Amino acid sequence: MFVTYPERPVVIPGVNLPGVAENAASAGWILNQLTPGPGGLPADVAKTLILTGRLPAQYLTGPCPPSCTAGAALIDPHSRTPYAEHLSFQLDREIGKGLVLGLSYLFVAAHHQVRAENLNVSPPAGVLPDGKQFFSGPLYSNAGLLYYTDDSGNAVYHGATAQVSQRLGQWLRFNANFTFSKTLDDGTFTTFVSTPQDVYERNLERANSNQDVRERFVSSFTFDGPASTILRKFQLSGIVTLQSGRPFTLFVGYDANGDTNPVTDRVGQSARNTYYGDKLVSADLRLSRYFAVTERSRLTVAVDSFNALNRANVDEVNSVYGYADFLGPVPQHYGDGVGSPANPLFGAPRTMLNPRWIQISMRLAF
Repeated sequence: MFVTYPERPVVIPGVNLPGVAENAASAGWILNQLTPGPGGLPADVAKTLILTGRLPAQYLTGPCPPSCTAGAALIDPHSRTPYAEHLSFQLDREIGKGLVLGLSYLFVAAHHQVRAENLNVSPPAGVLPDGKQFFSGPLYSNAGLLYYTDDSGNAVYHGATAQVSQRLGQWLRFNANFTFSKTLDDGTFTTFVSTPQDVYERNLERANSNQDVRERFVSSFTFDGPASTILRKFQLSGIVTLQSGRPFTLFVGYDANGDTNPVTDRVGQSARNTYYGDKLVSADLRLSRYFAVTERSRLTVAVDSFNALNRANVDEVNSVYGYADFLGPVPQHYGDGVGSPANPLFGAPRTMLNPRWIQISMRLAF
């Protein structure tokens, strides 16, 4: 469910704008967007709303103040219900005793996803040296951001997985799988950063998705100590995860194309999400032993080590290049072009995943 605000029809005299969904005109009003005007201060408007149920009309033109707000959100009243198509195929084959090999393929396509843009952008006024269109500011000079969402978003996922599992008697279980996949979309997000770089050529937004993970390997094992040895009642288990880097968009860092939005401009002719961050390497281990307290109760003592190798796994990368065109080789992977001449922090880690954690626990089952 997606709700825009304020869900009141936006009025610019002489301009035909999309409205809101039917029966949504009585929904809430964002009072802190109001400027002092004929209706009074936001507190006065709130008082009127509580006592009478009347909501003020939202005008974005006229002397500002008193009769305009900073902007407005609109939604296509004809938006359709999103849906997805799924296709999957899996083949398993047992080889020998307890060894199973598997191959699978998964396809998912999602349609009519929510997608955003700013309607208050002037038509193209020229072409920049890098070949992108240039705009001369807002289309309506006395109106702010007109944040508009519709159902034009699409996404598609292709994933192939190879899996092997092995069970050796009662004491060892092993499973490993490798997935090679690709996810594409056209910016199916509703944040301000996810509005298109060029609202007049939204088709150029189709590129690698934020969720695109090309390669992922996960292996897990469980070893139970043989009952006839000193290792009885002990259990050793672990999970190893290897994953290729997540994609990031190379941003300029300022409004290079003159559309009043400084957070969507991409460097040169680069598409969305062409720069891949650091890979993920993690190993989690657990050693446990149980003690029989009574015939019907058992105490298990365990030591867990998460990210046992204590690898510094980078989560978010600073992808603001600081210049409208590339000053050298085009950065493609984590570590390329670190510290561009325009932004010394480019390519540096912004956030990190957890370091090594060690956990000691006891569990009583009865």
